[in-house]
Amino acid sequence: MTKSIYKYLITVFLLLLLFVPISYFLILPNYNILIGTFKRVDLKRYTYDICFSLLTTVAPTKEQILGTSQILVEDVSIEEYLGEVEDIDPILEKLNTKLEIESIGVKGNIFQGSDSNTLEKGFWHFPLSKYPGQKGNVVVISHRYLHIPPAKNTFFNLDKVRKGDSLFFTQEGNSYNYIVSEVKIVEKNDISVIQDSSDYRVTLITCTPLWTSHQRLVVIGKLDKLYQKT
Repeated sequence: MTKSIYKYLITVFLLLLLFVPISYFLILPNYNILIGTFKRVDLKRYTYDICFSLLTTVAPTKEQILGTSQILVEDVSIEEYLGEVEDIDPILEKLNTKLEIESIGVKGNIFQGSDSNTLEKGFWHFPLSKYPGQKGNVVVISHRYLHIPPAKNTFFNLDKVRKGDSLFFTQEGNSYNYIVSEVKIVEKNDISVIQDSSDYRVTLITCTPLWTSHQRLVVIGKLDKLYQKT
């Protein structure tokens, strides 16, 4: 009986001598990757996403709640709802205005133009909206999949934005940080999201679901200094 125990202990000891060095050399080269993975685990955010997805699935649709009370422009998408636009002074382009969303790896120039063809250049400042930093609604529209990551001048990953993320505008001599306060989906002809507002906000718009243009994904942010006071 005693010999069996000794044999068992010796076997365990030899196995440890064999596997400990092997494990050490396997783990060490990947240490930073493993630690980084654990650090990026955000249980609070995962729980929020799961709950939000579940509630969205079981909740009544927007059409059921609003009925026919929502004002839509028939057969006209948000991007096409311009009416008559006067000659545009490309002041944002002159100031080299950029939008950056660090949380999803987005960064690119803001372009100005009188129609949606400007979207082919990159982030389009909707001409009826305010400029970054001004009181009112700053509207920026971009394609979802004209470019895809690792390209940064695209809203491909806009659906990954969460409340509290920063929407950062920079230009010569100025910078403006907006904090995401709302993420929602609207119909493609729901022009309510581009209407002016009495607060300091930015509205980002792109197509959804991915690879379609059936609806619009809308991200709304409030100017940082004012947002902190609410």
